[in-house]
Amino acid sequence: MSDVFLTVSVQAPEPSGSKRLSMLTPVVEDDERDPDVETNVPSHPEFIIGDEGKLFLTEQNQTEKDNLREDTGEIRVSPSDEIGEDGDFVETRNFTNRLNSDGEHFDEIYTDSDDGESSGAGSDSNEDDYETDLEFDEEKWLYPERFDLDLTGKAKYIKTCEEMGISPTTYFIKHIQDRELKMKFHGLGPQRMKALAVPLQTNTNIEILNLEGNAIDEDGAICLTKVLRENFFITELLLAANKLGTEGGKAIAEMLINNRNLYKVDLTGNEIGDGAAPVFCEVLYNNKLLKVLLLGNNSFEDEGARQFNAAISDNTTLEVLDLSWNAFKNRGAILLAEAIQENVGLKSFNMAMAGLGQEGAEAMSRALRENRTLLELDISLNRINMEGAQAIAKGLKDNDTLKVLKIGSNPFDSEGAMVILEAVDVNDSCVLKLLDFSNIMVKMNFAKLQFRLQDERDIKVVNEGVIPEFCRTSSARHTAFRVDPVGTFKANADKAEVDLGEILVPFVDGDYTLDIKDFKTIIKGTRINLTDDQVNIVALRLSQEGRVQCRMLFDIPDDAGDRRNSTSRNETPSSDRSSAERSAKLGATKASLGRVAVK
Repeated sequence: MSDVFLTVSVQAPEPSGSKRLSMLTPVVEDDERDPDVETNVPSHPEFIIGDEGKLFLTEQNQTEKDNLREDTGEIRVSPSDEIGEDGDFVETRNFTNRLNSDGEHFDEIYTDSDDGESSGAGSDSNEDDYETDLEFDEEKWLYPERFDLDLTGKAKYIKTCEEMGISPTTYFIKHIQDRELKMKFHGLGPQRMKALAVPLQTNTNIEILNLEGNAIDEDGAICLTKVLRENFFITELLLAANKLGTEGGKAIAEMLINNRNLYKVDLTGNEIGDGAAPVFCEVLYNNKLLKVLLLGNNSFEDEGARQFNAAISDNTTLEVLDLSWNAFKNRGAILLAEAIQENVGLKSFNMAMAGLGQEGAEAMSRALRENRTLLELDISLNRINMEGAQAIAKGLKDNDTLKVLKIGSNPFDSEGAMVILEAVDVNDSCVLKLLDFSNIMVKMNFAKLQFRLQDERDIKVVNEGVIPEFCRTSSARHTAFRVDPVGTFKANADKAEVDLGEILVPFVDGDYTLDIKDFKTIIKGTRINLTDDQVNIVALRLSQEGRVQCRMLFDIPDDAGDRRNSTSRNETPSSDRSSAERSAKLGATKASLGRVAVK
């Protein structure tokens, strides 16, 4: 007699967190049996405990046949718990008897250590399968975070808040599965930021993390950097106005040096000073995936500009850089302009309020001539005077790549704006689409050129408005007009060498009166320096009963009109004057005055 071993597996009622157990079941067999006699292998055995704790097969009980499911070919038996010879408790087991693909029986036994999945191990199970299962379970036991199914981190966040004694942020729980998490100005602070960091570490949904205006300060920044070293799904980090300070800025920068998933970082308005500049320079030297870095409205000074100079010159991958509204002085601004001259990767550079001045404008002019990649430049609020505007114009004459130039709020006047616009006009290779002169008034000749460039080359020009013609006069002259409109009108006519009698007398009636509409038309056609509103005021001051009393302009006595009417009646009756003839004469005079005005 020899032992034939069948593979038997044991399955427990609760499959979670369990391990598979394989064991060999001996069956007595006669070596000299008749080969024609078929060996009956029990298909539904009852298991009992043997001497050495092994499970041996016995004959099937009649009561167990009731559990046979003929439709599936599967039988499940739940025997009573047994006590072994050593007195140890033997737990209840569920057994499954199945038919394999060849029609042969095999039995599986699952214990509480099984993972709950039927392996289908039959009589041909080998030791390799046994070791592989244990190795997988060992990985799960040693690294449970790898098998964590809470991908959003919601459960972890609620548990962490309970442990920290703070209430969970409802908005975060509601939007934890969004692609873009917008939590601007939610008043998180450093403590809530620490709680938020726990789910963010394993969250796989959020790609854009916007925490602007939450005052997370240095501690929150350091906590967040630990998260970003583990989370590879977040690609945009927006931390503007969070009071990070220099140390918080350094913590973010140190994380960025070797980061390979963030391509946009916004640290605007965080009081970051020169102490963090060397670390940010390391980012520019080593991080080749970062595309957008916003450091505006911080506290960098000339020393920081000196370090940025070399890093910006060397970097070829960063596309957008914002260093506006920092504490740079003239020397620092010049260093930044020189860096732009050497850079071959930036597409957009913002250095508004950087203190360029005239010397900085000259350095930027050289950058505009040399740089062939920059598409957008903001140098507004940079104390650029008339000479600086001329330098910028010189650079634009040779530039064929820049598309947006913002140069508003500088002290050069309309003449400086005109110089820059004329430089764009003469450069046939210029591709500018937006020229921004915000807070700068321009003259009429600028407006005419602006409209022409807009029609011909689709260039949008922004300015504060056109200076009205009357604004050229001094405030004293405006005051004089308000005091004596008629006297000022006559004085302006004398200054323009316009003889009012010559242009008005041919059209007045015998009483030296003229229709108000005709008076306005005649005066507006002259070279007299008055606005339309001022002409209207003069006409109203001279009018009585709807007609302008021209005698007030010629210093003619009141009875002169009566004598003139009497003379006119003796010579030529007024009725003889044809109205058509009068209208024709007025039209010819208007045309003549119009030609004079144009000249």
